[in-house]
Amino acid sequence: MLDSKVFTFLKVAEYKNYTKAALELNLTQPAVSQHIKKLEEYYKCTLIEIKGKSVSPTPQGEALYNYANFQIANENQLIN
Repeated sequence: MLDSKVFTFLKVAEYKNYTKAALELNLTQPAVSQHIKKLEEYYKCTLIEIKGKSVSPTPQGEALYNYANFQIANENQLIN
């Protein structure tokens, strides 16, 4: 089971928007920002790049995105 912060990251990467991710996850936008910050502290790298109103994963963020989706697929296969 993946940490909830990883699911938050996946939604931010998917929507390319903190507010939309927060709405989808029923969280506040500051909570989403905190989840991303905690992940970046843990992995010691920047996962999301913000330029003005544009939000996109960094290369390290892309790697986490791919890894997390792979882990979700594996977990679903195991459950089934």
